[in-house]
Amino acid sequence: MSHPTSADSKISIIHWPAKTLVNPVIGKPSRPISGTTEYQTMNVFEGLGGKVSSGTWQSSAGHFSSNVQGYIEFCFIVEGDCRLVDPDGTVHRFGVGDHFIMPEGWTGHWEVDHFVKKVYLVAEA
Repeated sequence: MSHPTSADSKISIIHWPAKTLVNPVIGKPSRPISGTTEYQTMNVFEGLGGKVSSGTWQSSAGHFSSNVQGYIEFCFIVEGDCRLVDPDGTVHRFGVGDHFIMPEGWTGHWEVDHFVKKVYLVAEA
């Protein structure tokens, strides 16, 4: 999804629904650990020539690996909860209202017991 840039005649605020994902992309983790996780992504903004994107992502229960290479990601939990686990076993717990950044180069895994939904902003590193 692309939105106007400063070269376009009209730049406007981008607003998207908080509760319902519209036409989400449905997928499964490329590195599952356990469970039958399914996630949905609704990317609503791309800018700076595709180097920045933002939207909403939600996941069903499961554990899956994460390898943040070539980008950084800011996350804000809007529903549910999850844990992110560092390779050394350090557990980071997140629930509604929590926010965090996954820096470029972070590896670890997600643990979702029931459901989690986040708003994200990704920027290429």
